Amino acid sequence: MTEKKTAPGAAFGWLASLKLTLVLFFVLAGASLIGTLLPQGVNLSELKDHFSPSTASLINLLGLNNLYHSIWFRVLLLALCANLATCTMDRLPKTIRLLRSFESPFDSQKLSRFSLTASISARLPFEQTQSVVEKAVSEAFGRICPIGPEQAGGKGPFCAVSETGRWSRLMVYLVHLSVLIVLLGALAGSFLGFRGYMNLIEGQSSNEVMPAAEDEPLRELPFALRCDKFEVSFYDTGAPKEFKSELSIIENGMEVLKRSIFVNNPLTYEGITFYQASYGTSLEQAGIELTDPASGKNVSMSLPLRQPVTIPGTGDQVMIAQYQDDLMGLGAAIELVYGKEGRWSSPRWILVDRPYHGNRIENYLVRVTRTDKASFTGLEVKKDPGIWLVWAGFALMTLAIGLTFYSSHRKLWVCVETDKTGEETIVTVAGRTSRNQQAFEEKFDVVRSTIERQLRTRN
Repeated sequence: MTEKKTAPGAAFGWLASLKLTLVLFFVLAGASLIGTLLPQGVNLSELKDHFSPSTASLINLLGLNNLYHSIWFRVLLLALCANLATCTMDRLPKTIRLLRSFESPFDSQKLSRFSLTASISARLPFEQTQSVVEKAVSEAFGRICPIGPEQAGGKGPFCAVSETGRWSRLMVYLVHLSVLIVLLGALAGSFLGFRGYMNLIEGQSSNEVMPAAEDEPLRELPFALRCDKFEVSFYDTGAPKEFKSELSIIENGMEVLKRSIFVNNPLTYEGITFYQASYGTSLEQAGIELTDPASGKNVSMSLPLRQPVTIPGTGDQVMIAQYQDDLMGLGAAIELVYGKEGRWSSPRWILVDRPYHGNRIENYLVRVTRTDKASFTGLEVKKDPGIWLVWAGFALMTLAIGLTFYSSHRKLWVCVETDKTGEETIVTVAGRTSRNQQAFEEKFDVVRSTIERQLRTRN
């Protein structure tokens, strides 16, 4: 009758299941493949440029465009961590008990049942035969340890074992540990790290990082980054050849570091890395004209990008939220928001180069009179505090896998005894290995032939 498991015991057994390990590995591998094939860090509008609206909405809903920071991916990583830790806690005590256990007594009949065994007879005294066997085994396999009681009156039997690679049983747990370190590094990067972008005009400094995902907040760095100079060179075809930015780190109002970066040559400061990613044209400020159709009153204003400006004669404000060189094939456009009594209206796109009846916000018609632009350098900003854990885990994993495949647990048993007549001495040898059976058999044959030869020459 089987014993019924309690709920905690059943949960522990399920967490320690190898089936769960395989399922989690395959699901994470499939998710990582999706994360490799799908563009990461793009918003819904950018997804709609590559997929149908329904597909783009599904990708955004599942978080596949920001996979490695999605909740379900983090849950899978945590589940795999729990699974590996539980497997280790379940099996490690058994392995340690096995390592601490002593060899049980055995005899020649037990050794004869091994798949790899040999029996050698010699007409030599028991003590000489034992000496030959001990020397041959210790030279080939290492230290030989007697098992069982001392032989009485020089008649035997003498039973001993030589063992190597006993510690190799622990290598699987070293692999477990390395995987856990990699997973913890990935979780640290997912929870504590971030990825975003900065667009800096020459001479401009900022500490604000625009998030890669729409649902993430704007991040403020503990220091400011300034673009001192931006250069771009082109091939004869007009394709960009190289773009380079000269950057300065400003901390507490003082310049603490100055570096030039270009593609594949980033700048890292306080664990935050800046990559040269792109370049383009940005709006510095725009001139607009607001017309009230009811009164016919016109107001001209100059609006810097993302800075609210009060409409003359009123307490209301307007602000340019963003700028696009080409809005859906309609040309340049600015996105305006209207502030009234501390509340901002929904943004409205205003076309720059063509009249349009939708160029209005609240009760004003809007006309763009000028746009002042400047070139900017586009920087990708990353922080991954778990990267060193990941590298350490991979280094340990490489070492552990190498030791696992190139080491083995090998045991050689020998039994020396006299036959029933007392005229001959019988040597029984048996062996077993955890891997690389062919190489072990070759070494076993060397030991057997060495014992046979030395016993024959002493006859």
